[in-house]
Formats: sequence, C-alpha cells, structure tokens
Amino acid sequence: MKNKTVKGIIALAVVTALSFAVIIGSNQLSKNMTAGTQGETAEITEELDVSGTEQIDKAAKTESDYVVTVREKGYGGDIVMNVSFDETAASVTKLEITEQNETEGLGSKITEEAFLEQFNGISAPVTLPGTDAGNSSAENSSDNSAILDALDQAKLSDGTFTAKGEPDSNGFTEEVTLTVKDGKITEVNWDGITEDGTKKSVMSENGEYVMTEDGPTWKEQAEALADALIENQSLRFLTTNVEGKTDAVSGVSIAVGSFISLTEDCLAQSGNVDLSALAADQNEDSENGSDTASDNDSAIDAVSGATVSSTAVVNGINRAYEFLQTVK
Repeated sequence: MKNKTVKGIIALAVVTALSFAVIIGSNQLSKNMTAGTQGETAEITEELDVSGTEQIDKAAKTESDYVVTVREKGYGGDIVMNVSFDETAASVTKLEITEQNETEGLGSKITEEAFLEQFNGISAPVTLPGTDAGNSSAENSSDNSAILDALDQAKLSDGTFTAKGEPDSNGFTEEVTLTVKDGKITEVNWDGITEDGTKKSVMSENGEYVMTEDGPTWKEQAEALADALIENQSLRFLTTNVEGKTDAVSGVSIAVGSFISLTEDCLAQSGNVDLSALAADQNEDSENGSDTASDNDSAIDAVSGATVSSTAVVNGINRAYEFLQTVK
C-alpha cells in the first residue's frame, strides 16, 4: 500500500513537472514568434487624418516611413494598394496590391513581382510613357475622348438612370441618379449613402461631414457639379488633374472622379453605349501606341496589354504622394 502511494506521488510530480515545462516552452515560443513579427512590421507612430479626402482609405507614419492605402478605378473595378514611401515621403519603397478584379492573365499581372519591383526606390510622381499618368500639368476630360465622343453622339432615351460605386473606407456608397427628358439631361443628383441610409449630403449640411471650415459644403459642391452638367449637357467640360480634382466648376475642391465615372454609367444606360467595349479598345490602342522607352528615372513599364490597369496603379501612387505633401 505504501509503495503504491509513493509511486502515485512520484507520478504526480512527473506530470506536474512536464506540465510546467510545456507551459514555459509555449510561452517562450510565443515570445519568439511575437518578436519575429515585430521585427518584420514597422510600428505605427502616427495615424494621419484622411477625413475629407477621396480614394485615400488610410495613411500612417511609422518609425521609418509612410504608408498610404489608396484606391483607383481599374479596368475591372477598384484597385486597392498600399504604397510605402521613405522618411522624406518622396521615394516609393514598396508597393502592394491588396485588392483587384482585373482581367486574368492581363491586368491581373499588376500583382506580379516583375511589375511591382519597378517601383522600389523610384521617385514620385511616377510616369507611364505614352500616357498622361504622372503629368500633373496634364488635364483630362473623363477617362478618354473615345468614351466622351460616344456619349455625346448617343441619342439619350428618356427616364431616370442610377449608377452606384463600391463602399469606401468611410462606409459611403456613392450614387448618381440622372434624369433625361425629351433627350436632355434635366436632373442630376450625386450622393454618398451608408448601409443604414445615412446620406453624405445631409451629414455635410448638419456639419457632421466637413470638407473645409470656410468653404462650400460637400452637398453644395455636389449640387454645383450637377448644375454644371445640366448646363453643359456633356461631361467634356469637366477636366481633371492627376488628383481627380477640377478647376472647371467654381467652388468645387472635392475629387470628382467617382462623379464622372458614375455619370458616364448613367449616360451609357440612357444612350445604350457599351462602356466595356470602349474601354477595351482604349486599352488596346494605348498599348499599341505607347513608347515604353524613356530617360525619365521615374518612368515605369506598363503591363503588356493592360495599360488601363497600369495607369490606375501609377495614378494611385501619385495620389498617395500628393496627399503626403499636404500632411507631412
């Protein structure tokens, strides 16, 4: 009986010792893994304010650089990317494509290392030979003249047409509603709506969504754009710079890229215009006509057959760069 008791105590002691060993080993392993993770990821020292900006989802300053998450409209939808800059916010140190729906085997190649590694160490703004991407002095009417020509020449059918974008980082889904009567644009409404139905226009009117302390509200700027479109009966007047902003409408300082693309969609619905086919033609024409050779140290090569996707990436990098120049 005594031997059994002693054996039981010894067994219990062994099990207890083994349990402590496992716990200590697990803790040490956890510490090692955490240390390894911390060694690979720079610590964020400051979250940068992106409120009032469009297409910039978030931005931060780390111990050694800046990281900006930006989205641009590609061929198949929004392309979302993380752009890292050095401590001067002037040179790109890394580019990551986190979301994309580009054509498999063509535009999707923007995720491949052969394309991405071109941006390591490149000075911003970045240029794409054969396009206006990276040329801050260039102004563009919508995405391209072919689309504008087709929309201007189309016979608009009467009715009310709606186009919606994807939810942005603030939870707003932008929407344009356009009414055509007797072949003319008679009413336009641009707004951002959250999942619970809250409208950006109402929030800006109530002071909950502020673009600037002393300028027109977001709602007033959206209405000014709508009025200008009705007056011009075309998007051709609405020229934009690389940041997607315009000088064509007095008092409008917000980015208007989404307004343009959604309005194009509405007009295409009314005029029975195939925007996808036009975009594909533009992609092919741009590729055939572009000269990839350049002496510019900030120039990169487009993915073959995917100029639209490549241009979106370059515009995203430049948008991130321009944003940092205003906040750093």
